[in-house]
Amino acid sequence: MKRQVSLLLVLVMLLAVCTACGGSQTTGDGSAPAGGSVSAVDGAGGEEADAAEVEAALEQFLTSVYTTDDQGRYTAYLAEMEALDSAAGSGSEDSQALLDEAADNYYAGFVPLVTEDVYTRMVQNRVPFKYDALYADTPAAVQDVALTAQEDGYSYAVTLQIDGETETRSGELQWAEQGGSILVSSFYEAD
Repeated sequence: MKRQVSLLLVLVMLLAVCTACGGSQTTGDGSAPAGGSVSAVDGAGGEEADAAEVEAALEQFLTSVYTTDDQGRYTAYLAEMEALDSAAGSGSEDSQALLDEAADNYYAGFVPLVTEDVYTRMVQNRVPFKYDALYADTPAAVQDVALTAQEDGYSYAVTLQIDGETETRSGELQWAEQGGSILVSSFYEAD
């Protein structure tokens, strides 16, 4: 009996120490308790950040990826391509440099949102370019972003409105804090 009481006291003291040092508080489903502040450890096991700040950064990224022609990026890209076609017809020798510049301009909005590795993979996988091209005639608008905390990041479901129809995109994200900013450090699309 003495041993059980001693173990119980040790557990209570450990819980008190963890609470006093700002340990992470989540509900059973991994979400934040109502009215409280939650800490979130990044997917790489790094520093802690406010969960609301992390989720806002992830939501901003997902909204930009899945919103057709977000901030006019696709319209500007098409205009640059048209100008490049005109210049190529007049004998321009630096067309590859102009193509690279057009791609850099297209993806520039993601630079403050993602790590270098994610940026490189987005360019290689043509994300979100493939969505901008696919929905050029019937724009897609993000209606809702649902994030679910997991052990090493978040799973997401993005609800889109496309020409009166609803579609969902889902996948997983991880994040890292770099230079005081929350950046997407891993981006996986399930569909």
